[in-house]
Amino acid sequence: MRILTRQILPVFLAVAGLVLAWGLLVRFTGVPAYLIPSPSSVWAAGWGDRALLGSHLAATLKIALSGFALGALGGVAIGIALGLSATLRRAAEPLLIASQAIPPVVLAPILISAMGFGAFPKILVVALGAFFPIAISASAAMRDADRYLVDLLVSMGASPFTVLRRVRLPGAIPAIVAGAKVAASYVVFSAIIAEWMGSSIGLGVYLQRSQASYRMDQLFAAVGVIAVLGVLLFWLASLIGDTVLARFRSTPNRKGV
Repeated sequence: MRILTRQILPVFLAVAGLVLAWGLLVRFTGVPAYLIPSPSSVWAAGWGDRALLGSHLAATLKIALSGFALGALGGVAIGIALGLSATLRRAAEPLLIASQAIPPVVLAPILISAMGFGAFPKILVVALGAFFPIAISASAAMRDADRYLVDLLVSMGASPFTVLRRVRLPGAIPAIVAGAKVAASYVVFSAIIAEWMGSSIGLGVYLQRSQASYRMDQLFAAVGVIAVLGVLLFWLASLIGDTVLARFRSTPNRKGV
């Protein structure tokens, strides 16, 4: 009941208010339907196309989740490496930042041209967008590890791996979770851009076909599905991250270090 009143109800009211304002705008301004369709016509188009939308949604979800998993693994690994080596960090961080300056709409055609129209180049586009916030968060947290605990373990003869396992990595988990939440909000966007640039199935393809046929009602319906999918993935990442944090904070190892 508390989740309903504190989290779900405000979202529902905000969405209802937005749809109401949208409907009033269409009704009283007389804007043509080929520019902005009414909420009812968008709902009808989406419901009528639900089977087709479902197949495209499944394809996009597969690309987004696979890319997110690959990006998260790569981000944690790179973040640990950068956090442990100042030389590597100075050499690699400018390259990582430069890689983020290249938008997916530019990167996707390059990768698709080089690797073909299969799923992997699209997964790679998503992964490249997802790994950066996780890598930077993990790297910063590794550097900011508790100096007292690090010096204590080193003075006791602990190896760098033991310091990593007992102090640096556990201390970096909250930052990694925060980076993963940020990355989760990017993956759907990156997947759709990759599909738009070269694919036969996915929400990016559905959007492209709707735009080409001037079906604004279908276009708006797909945008609604994309928005809901983005929110659900962010909530899923938040739920998993909060669960990991809760278990990590309750472990005896963490309490005893």
